[in-house]
Amino acid sequence: MPPLEVWEKVFLDDAEFLQSTHGMVGCVICHGGDSGEDVKDKAHVGVIADPSVGNCDTCHGEIASSNEINLHTMLSGFQTCLETRGGNLEEGSPLAQAFEFHCTECHTSCGQCHVSRPDSAGEGLVAGHEFKMIPSTRDNCSACHGSRVDAEYFGRNEGVAGDLHQMTEAGMSCMKCHGSELHGSGELVSDRYHNAVVVQCEDCHQDVSTDANEQHQQHVGELSCQVCHSVEYKNCYNCHVALNDEGTPYFATDESVMNFKIGLNPLDNPDRPYEYVLLRHVPVSPDTFSYYGDNLLPDFSALNTWKYATPHNIQLQTPQNADCSACHGHSELFLTEDDVEPAELEANQNVIVPADKIP
Repeated sequence: MPPLEVWEKVFLDDAEFLQSTHGMVGCVICHGGDSGEDVKDKAHVGVIADPSVGNCDTCHGEIASSNEINLHTMLSGFQTCLETRGGNLEEGSPLAQAFEFHCTECHTSCGQCHVSRPDSAGEGLVAGHEFKMIPSTRDNCSACHGSRVDAEYFGRNEGVAGDLHQMTEAGMSCMKCHGSELHGSGELVSDRYHNAVVVQCEDCHQDVSTDANEQHQQHVGELSCQVCHSVEYKNCYNCHVALNDEGTPYFATDESVMNFKIGLNPLDNPDRPYEYVLLRHVPVSPDTFSYYGDNLLPDFSALNTWKYATPHNIQLQTPQNADCSACHGHSELFLTEDDVEPAELEANQNVIVPADKIP
């Protein structure tokens, strides 16, 4: 092959990678192309830049099969919400076009967790060509989940402490809790809370139902753990999507508010039997997709805008668990009709706490 110019060269000279399983199988088995050609352009015919889109099953069949219908891959959580609100996602519809422009950027591939940063976070290899069995909390998890989860977990919201799990000496990474669910359960699910392998606090804290703590004895099974052990978290309102003058998709949220609201449980399933849970306002409004057409969510009120929440800012001691009177008698902690915008009252009737149910 003729000598290449400097800018045409890509070196894979990391000794550790070259001795790893992925390094020893050769480039072509993953990336395609023709290793028998000496001419660069011919050698690169058919090369796949991100071979993890459909190629990992060659060696990782079971995981790849499960991941094909995983929430990270299918985005079925988004689709469920839009269709429940009456949205038409059939190919060619205005909402399908909006979904393609604004929602699919959250889709990820195997490589965007284990080798590179996600496309939506600027791409680029995390550690050369090294494959990471455990994704980087900073470069992978937070790259997509940075606006709320990362800010809560690492204490980036002004005046609000970070989660005690990452403040321990070990500094727990996301994978310490979420490792079992990231590839999915092998079943297509409607959202993350209905994943059969989703993590729950009780998986580690199995003694809460039997310990001597008086508050645990009184409230286990009635309140979700976050009601007592979370603090203020971000709620976002009125998100809108559009294209700028250059045709680049963007979204804009009118308002973000730090608060804390306890409401009635909208899930009510055997895994989450609680009567009271924390609720977070999600960034959606009836005209979120108005740039693409009128009334694209005709049944907007079919799904609440205050939704089941599990904030990532767990504390052992919080204002509401200081003593009984810190929570009981404080109506401002509970979601009431006064907290809900008039246009969203119908959508949230199942989570609003009536006055006679506030302790």
